[in-house]
Amino acid sequence: MFKYSIGLSSWPRFNVAALRNVRFLASEARVTVKPLHSRKTFLIDSYKDMMDKNPVVLFAHHNNLLKQENAFFRSQIQQLGGKMTVVRNQLFQVYLRNSHLEDPCAPSEKLEQNRQHPLMPLFKGPTAAITFSETEPDKIAKLLKLLDKSSDKMFVVGAKIEGQVLDVPSIHDFKTLPSKNALQGQLLGLLTVLSGAGLVRTLEAGSHSLYLTLQSHHDNIDPENKKSE
Repeated sequence: MFKYSIGLSSWPRFNVAALRNVRFLASEARVTVKPLHSRKTFLIDSYKDMMDKNPVVLFAHHNNLLKQENAFFRSQIQQLGGKMTVVRNQLFQVYLRNSHLEDPCAPSEKLEQNRQHPLMPLFKGPTAAITFSETEPDKIAKLLKLLDKSSDKMFVVGAKIEGQVLDVPSIHDFKTLPSKNALQGQLLGLLTVLSGAGLVRTLEAGSHSLYLTLQSHHDNIDPENKKSE
């Protein structure tokens, strides 16, 4: 089990139980820039876990949210099936620079770091990550509609969806797409149609080829018949 010099129960924004499966935390030989049991190491591990496990992560800036406003947004997002996590910009940028490495908390040379990560420019103000465990465009549409009514208290500035970094216009395009299940159904139907047509062509091509082969064989056996034809 894990022991931390700072009580994890004092960090209400993170689900400690969910982070017990974070890779590397159980490794006694793990080398980290900050002490293994420090809060900074814990937070970077939590960011890695969050980004790895959720196909949809939207980043939103929030402006001086009151306690009740914070609770309201968290509740509304939870009703949509998402989760809101306020992040520490500098630590999240540390994660981004090293996210391609096996352990983002481990010491790394500057040349190894990705200082041009496309998400880096988003972290220039109070930022929250809104995560969804499923890729459902309609839920993103509902979230954007919710935030549009917030009087700029909170607004989306970018996202990472299914491994792709999207800007705000692309997010608005994405929200109009059918659900993943609907898209898979459409793709399956298209493949069925194409495979059916392809099968007919294959069968026709085979019979036509067989006919030409037999006809050629027949002509070779009976040249007089070929002349008469």
